[in-house]
Amino acid sequence: MPPHVLARLRNVPTRVFAALMTFGTMLGLPALIGVVSVVLFALDCDVAGAVLVLLAGVTFFAVTAVIWTLLFQARTRLKRAESALYTGDHDSATRDAHFVVRSVFRSDYQMGALVILALAAERLGAFVEAGTLFMRAFDMIPAMAAQKPGRRARALFSAHAALGFAAANDLARANAMLARCHAALGAAGQPGALELFLDDSYMGAIGINTMLVEIENRREPRPLAVLAWMLVLLKSGQPQQALAAIAQERAVLYGLAPHEQALVARIESEGTRLMSGAGPMRSPSPPPQSSSWADWVLP
Repeated sequence: MPPHVLARLRNVPTRVFAALMTFGTMLGLPALIGVVSVVLFALDCDVAGAVLVLLAGVTFFAVTAVIWTLLFQARTRLKRAESALYTGDHDSATRDAHFVVRSVFRSDYQMGALVILALAAERLGAFVEAGTLFMRAFDMIPAMAAQKPGRRARALFSAHAALGFAAANDLARANAMLARCHAALGAAGQPGALELFLDDSYMGAIGINTMLVEIENRREPRPLAVLAWMLVLLKSGQPQQALAAIAQERAVLYGLAPHEQALVARIESEGTRLMSGAGPMRSPSPPPQSSSWADWVLP
């Protein structure tokens, strides 16, 4: 993994940075100019005070225009980052996502950028970073999200985080995220009148639910949740239960990506080996560059 890409994954700024950049320039700077103008008026420097009042207004509207420009640019950057991610260009994907995290305050855009960074970390084998970033994306799901896209996003992010922590042998956090995932998967209910009000995905880029609906190509979370559960079972020393889960959920597992299907095969192979008495699982070791993703998850 390139060092600069790993550095981006490990040093993702919090939303506080974007908040300071947004509200500090949009409100703080005009307010400061306004205070200076009041002082000038008090000193009978009416012309200078009037000029600063005008400057404060111009500054406010100019910064507001810049913020909206960054918002619409962020949508383009996230689309570009997602395309780069799926073509294996993790450098471009993480660079564009990092820019959005730094510059845009809106929670849905923050969430989308964090997901791209987390997916890049997962595909590159930085599993602790991936789990942490998916947890941050979970916490960034908009509070006003509609029920169906919000529930799907919570389940999907939790399943990814559980898989990452299980791959890193942090089974306590993996189990905690699996519990969150199961809670989200089981939270379906009948949409009410408020649901129709909250679901603004028809508004396109302006709506807060658009990002939730489109996240990770509208992927269903259940197959990934089953995969994370099987990995936790195997790494917890329960190979028989892991094999039983594979047999029980075989149809569901067809919904996984090819590299995840390879991990299912590795789990099945390792579980069969352990059940045959071939000895304990080997301790994880850093994989060589030629190893597949499944080898990184389960050495």
